[in-house]
Amino acid sequence: MYLLVGLLGLMSIVSPYLFGYSEDAIALWTSLGLGAVLVVASILEGIAADKERWEYWVVGVAGVGAVLAPFVLGFSALTAALWTLVIIGVVTILTAWMKLFPGRPHYFR
Repeated sequence: MYLLVGLLGLMSIVSPYLFGYSEDAIALWTSLGLGAVLVVASILEGIAADKERWEYWVVGVAGVGAVLAPFVLGFSALTAALWTLVIIGVVTILTAWMKLFPGRPHYFR
């Protein structure tokens, strides 16, 4: 799973340049910051011997931040930035959720 998180982080870093919203400073730095957090968490999870799950809590919070950032920071009019961060954020949240809460709840069995 940490490879997926790392790829999401790299996509977040590259997306302002791929999708043409690098001229908006807030959207650019939000994408770069989110990507850096995801890449660092991925690297730490990959080399960790203790297999703690704090990295995925950080990833989950970063995913929620990615979904909320376009609305809170005021760049929701930039369609490319909005959808890129929302999609990366939702996939990040789902990835963290699957790692933190494996299996189905007992009432779904």
